[in-house]
Amino acid sequence: MNTDTSHTLVYSKSPLKFLEDLGLEVRSSVGRAHLNNLPFLKDAEKLTWEYQQIAQTISVLKDTENSKAVNHVMHQLSEVQDIHGTLTNLKQKTTLNDIELFEIKHFALIVEDLRQFDIIVKLIQLPDTIEAVDVLDPEKERIDTFFIYDSYSQQLADIRKKMKATEEIDADLFHQATEIEDSIREELSSKLVPFAADLILALNQLAYLDVLFAKAVLSIKLGLTQPTILLDADATSNYKGIFHPQIKALLKEQNKEYQPIDVDIPNAPTLITGINMGGKTVILRTLALAQYMCQFGFFVPADTAKITLVDSIMMCIDDDQNHLQGLSSFAAEMKNINQVLNTLNEGQRPLVLIDELARTTNPTEGSAIVSAVLEIFREQNVRAFVTSHYDHIKATCRRKRVKGLTNLQDIDANHIERHIDYSLVDDAAGEVPHEALRIAELLGTNPTLIQRANTFLNE
Repeated sequence: MNTDTSHTLVYSKSPLKFLEDLGLEVRSSVGRAHLNNLPFLKDAEKLTWEYQQIAQTISVLKDTENSKAVNHVMHQLSEVQDIHGTLTNLKQKTTLNDIELFEIKHFALIVEDLRQFDIIVKLIQLPDTIEAVDVLDPEKERIDTFFIYDSYSQQLADIRKKMKATEEIDADLFHQATEIEDSIREELSSKLVPFAADLILALNQLAYLDVLFAKAVLSIKLGLTQPTILLDADATSNYKGIFHPQIKALLKEQNKEYQPIDVDIPNAPTLITGINMGGKTVILRTLALAQYMCQFGFFVPADTAKITLVDSIMMCIDDDQNHLQGLSSFAAEMKNINQVLNTLNEGQRPLVLIDELARTTNPTEGSAIVSAVLEIFREQNVRAFVTSHYDHIKATCRRKRVKGLTNLQDIDANHIERHIDYSLVDDAAGEVPHEALRIAELLGTNPTLIQRANTFLNE
């Protein structure tokens, strides 16, 4: 799932891309497959259970007495391959080849090793796979290799001795050995069939464990918090100290401070205005990220969070992708707004996030479009945040404004962002801030341009 898509409505798809960008580390191929198939959960009970699992895993990771065991478990997880195809063949009673038999032995040995650790028992249940190991390891050496052992057949052992003693290849002996080996593979496959269900269960459990460890590690690394799920579908979501992890990390690298903010998301639309550089787009991206993480079963980037679940996330933010598709920005935007309205007509309850709605058309019509969209959202109780620079928005809705520049007399032109308060404040007056020329002046824009622009503004 790509949260940077241009004027594109972002739905609940695979979380892999944006989670990898945040530093999520899944160790196994089967874990990555599990991550790619995570459902966008709308069940509060399932989410709460998942959060409890993450919290318990965090406790395990933070206990220094578990350090050695945790390192071993993580190493073993990195060795787990996605052998669903092999296990499906086994379940269908297909005769397995040597590679497939090795895959099962390798996996079953890992399961038996992990079953010995208390930290595993606390988090998941792994079935006993020792009998499957014994089928593939008749000499009980517990070596991570597989071939058709002599101990499977005395006749095969005798033929192999004869073949070794013969300098030239004996086609008849070779044919006999091949037939016996094939019959052994068939017999081994038949003996393993009763264990297919347990092996599939174990594989799924380790895929889940891999992602669970990744969730817990990410929570510790980024300082994420366990959200509370609000059961009332009309309740107001509330974030205290919400932040965007990537931007926070980037600013830290530049020795700059990130300002977390408090945000409420009621069951109604909100219009956000504010200065350029005021972080309005970042607010939308952060809200989308937090809702996605919540409903994919992750902790969220905030000090505290109380969240109402939605059916989908529909996000419209501008970049250059539409031009590659032969669409103007306005045409693509209107197409997607129409898709939002169609979704509402289907009875869906989305979270809608729209940045600078209708900004590529003239201000008169643009403000009318913004007003119309907000009115429709209000009538249908849509959770929506819409940012705009337009004056004269006539819709009746909640209005918020990025607080903006502070200490206007002592601003450091080289670090304007230090003088911006990114918090959202009520804006009952509904007047769009006029600070663009002041920022342009601080950025060293040609004085003649600034002077003439101010003249026109005053007129």
